[in-house]
Amino acid sequence: MINTEAMVAQTTAKIYADLCGREIPHEAESGKYPQSLWDALVGNGLPLAWVSEENGGFSADYDEVFGAIWVSAQAASPVPFAETLIANWLLDRAGIAIPDGASSFAILDAHSTDIPFASVVDNVVIFDTIKSEIALFKTADAVAGEAHSLSPDGENRLDFSGAKPVASSSTELSRRAVEALILTVRAVQMAAAIEAALNLSITYVSDREQFGRPLSKFQAIQHQLAVAGSESAAATMAATQAASVLARNIGDPEKAWHEAVVAKVQIGHNVEAVTVPFHQVHGAMGYTQEYDLHHYTRRLWAWRDTLGNEHHWSRLLGAELAVTSPDQLWKGVTTGEWVAN
Repeated sequence: MINTEAMVAQTTAKIYADLCGREIPHEAESGKYPQSLWDALVGNGLPLAWVSEENGGFSADYDEVFGAIWVSAQAASPVPFAETLIANWLLDRAGIAIPDGASSFAILDAHSTDIPFASVVDNVVIFDTIKSEIALFKTADAVAGEAHSLSPDGENRLDFSGAKPVASSSTELSRRAVEALILTVRAVQMAAAIEAALNLSITYVSDREQFGRPLSKFQAIQHQLAVAGSESAAATMAATQAASVLARNIGDPEKAWHEAVVAKVQIGHNVEAVTVPFHQVHGAMGYTQEYDLHHYTRRLWAWRDTLGNEHHWSRLLGAELAVTSPDQLWKGVTTGEWVAN
């Protein structure tokens, strides 16, 4: 299970409990940014948790920070907490000073790219796969395209071709290393959101009555939520495994790539399996803007497509395993040490 009992996660949970009530995600989507929530996270140094002490952070244990990411996703966090953690991690690995304000990130294969939370962040950190370079840009210096994400957090295509970076540095990080971190963070967020939506659904069918008894007493409802519960458990285990392997290999994150991809594929299928019954058991209520469910399911659909959906990653993983010897394949499955021919 993801560690939500350690100090970093407990501090994050307290902040979200105090400052992110159910009205906050609704207000944020209407344009009222929860600055007090973000200020509290910054005031406790949480966006710097993965940054080295030499660069102003506190080098928290990775499993503790994954716990913080978990509780933020369960609160339907409308601020770029996970995005800033990833951006600051990239900057720290490149030896670039951490800027003030919120940040987002992207892996760049062309001049323009999709940026989560682009409309509210101050900075964007770009990992350029062609130049093997990490660069820090001010969001205001980019040319913004149209927002098109399913997520309430928004996602804009930003063009940095005419922008000058605030700082840049070559990096020895491979694309796989960066993918491993991003995919693992998204896996933790998705598993947390699935569990939160499951709990919301269970509460709803327990409270709502039809024909003189709670919806939870109907066999069809019980079956749907039993299936969703098993899917949620599978997602949690996949995310936990990916987070654990990354935490053990943070000196060389590329070693965690396979587990991150497996989690991405597994949870992508889980998302497809749970979002339909979640909305169905809520009936018409599940499709209203005023109710909380869509803050989870819309984020799930957006996170599922991060860097490509589960079908994209299945093909990549399958192609690699197809050229792996049986002995190496067994070693990878049983020890997590993957070495392709």
